[in-house]
Amino acid sequence: MDDSQVEQRLAEATKEGAASAVQLASDTAESGDDTQVFNARVIATVNGAPIFAGDVLDRYGDYLRTARTKLPPEDYIKLREAIIQRDLRGHIERRLLVERMRSGMKPDQAKQFEQYIDKLFETEVANLKGTLKALTRTELELALKERDSSLATVREAFATNRMAMEYLATKIERPPAPTRPELVAYYQEHLDDYAIPPRVKWQQIQVSWDGRTTRNEARAKIVQAQQELQKGVPFEAVAKKFSDGPTATEGGHWDWTQNGSLAETKLEEQLFSQPVGKVSDVWEGKNAFHLIRVVDRQTESRQPFAEVQDAIEEKLTNDRQKNLPQDFVKKLFDEAIIETPYKLEE
Repeated sequence: MDDSQVEQRLAEATKEGAASAVQLASDTAESGDDTQVFNARVIATVNGAPIFAGDVLDRYGDYLRTARTKLPPEDYIKLREAIIQRDLRGHIERRLLVERMRSGMKPDQAKQFEQYIDKLFETEVANLKGTLKALTRTELELALKERDSSLATVREAFATNRMAMEYLATKIERPPAPTRPELVAYYQEHLDDYAIPPRVKWQQIQVSWDGRTTRNEARAKIVQAQQELQKGVPFEAVAKKFSDGPTATEGGHWDWTQNGSLAETKLEEQLFSQPVGKVSDVWEGKNAFHLIRVVDRQTESRQPFAEVQDAIEEKLTNDRQKNLPQDFVKKLFDEAIIETPYKLEE
């Protein structure tokens, strides 16, 4: 962790709600490393079951150990408390989901699910061995102990997270598809999102002057191009022969160009005022002469509902699916008996 990360965490630690908990921690942190004592502190009870500081802080073991060496003791305490303040609600919510899941299981179902979790956890153990460079389970336990953790603690956190996800996946029903009136109502409320600004399709013959071509030479060349157009030579052929513009090889064709998108304001004014199909007179830009022809032009419009209906339906469906787990968890949270000195914000 570098100094900038320390400063960022320290700034987070000053958020409202951490101050009261800081005083609780400071009593045991005045001398030495209080990690084990602090981790054993009950920071909340949920329906009578305790949650310890270590349950929340275990995943931050390496980070907190490094922070302790970089921060003054009082700032380290603030940092640790800020992490609890931030993460405690989510930890409680996962506990509630697991509690609800287990309450609905028969003994044989609970046993089978624990075996399923154990099997999944073996992959996590293998990953931990690689991360901590441990060859055996015993070496892994020792490495975790150095980080103020244990394999049992890691397994408990893994099981809690996995069971919470499994329970949500089985209990959250797929929301009903949005009705057509709902889709239309959304479209009407967000008309600005489907606005199409004025735009043109056009062709260009550009003859520039630079260190190799003088302004008079460029003018003579654009006049030659103009004369060929007047003789009936197709614009595409003349552009390929005379133009040095970026689309010369494509016959000078530009795709739809929106009003306000060009740096050359004079050119843009010409495009949105010139009659469709007519070739302009020669006009002078910043460092080139131009001939342009407007192929098509559209005034300000809006994507029709039929074109965006599927996209609106997908958005509304995704929004409903995203909100359902939040609503379900909030209901569990509101029904639970929770005691804690921390402020649990949504």
